[in-house]
Amino acid sequence: MRRRMTEIDAALLEKIIIVLVEPQHSLNVGMAIRAMMNTGLTRLRVVRPREWNTFIISAAAHRSEAFQERIEFFDTVDEALKDVNLIVSASNRRRELSPAILPPDELAPIIFDHARTGSPAILFGREDWGLPNEVVYRSHYQLYIPTNPDYASLNLAQAVLLAGYELRRFALSPRADLPPVTIDPKDPPATEEEFRAGVEMILEALGRAGFFKPGQEPAKRMKVDRLLRRTRPTTSEAALLRAMGHVLYRELACSPFAARWEQRKQTQDEGD
Repeated sequence: MRRRMTEIDAALLEKIIIVLVEPQHSLNVGMAIRAMMNTGLTRLRVVRPREWNTFIISAAAHRSEAFQERIEFFDTVDEALKDVNLIVSASNRRRELSPAILPPDELAPIIFDHARTGSPAILFGREDWGLPNEVVYRSHYQLYIPTNPDYASLNLAQAVLLAGYELRRFALSPRADLPPVTIDPKDPPATEEEFRAGVEMILEALGRAGFFKPGQEPAKRMKVDRLLRRTRPTTSEAALLRAMGHVLYRELACSPFAARWEQRKQTQDEGD
């Protein structure tokens, strides 16, 4: 007998955010919106679309006018992810520093557990390039859709539909064979904004301590970010990271490297 989705399951599904990073064609956006409406996903964020034609979008996704009014637009990925508590990047390309790679059916329960205490996000990249490495590297998981390796590329809307299908399928019929993900509602996973605040404070302290040698800073910053991200800190743990970094930063004010670090930052700011 077919199980009906409960109001709680539907509400959790509606908390999951789909993020389209630099979509290139309005038709693909419209088809992605249609896929979201098919599967009960309601929150769409769009980062720097190349074009935005509401007539084309509406033609591809009939009766989507109310959905389109709720779409949120952002200039940067950072802004689009500030309040999310889980980042999943959709990409079939393995990278040297890829996060844990899982198919949609195994990611669904993890995403739903995070939806119970916040807003998880699944990112999809532009049609020609996909997601840039720096976005995938800062993700908690990489969503992998097993396609024919001889023709692996999926259309944007197809990828959104497959991810949405597995999320809806899990909501209708949770898998009992997967281990539960336990999240303390009193101390939920840190949002991206909370996590970044802690990491940036640690990185600033490391800079004052002379940790970053010329030419090594970008790579080391990324590796520190990945190292701390793998710990999956809670809200209180992210606050602890920030407090630790603040104390170290303050105490390193007299470090012989501190003045050089401040000068380097000032030069970078002036260059920007």
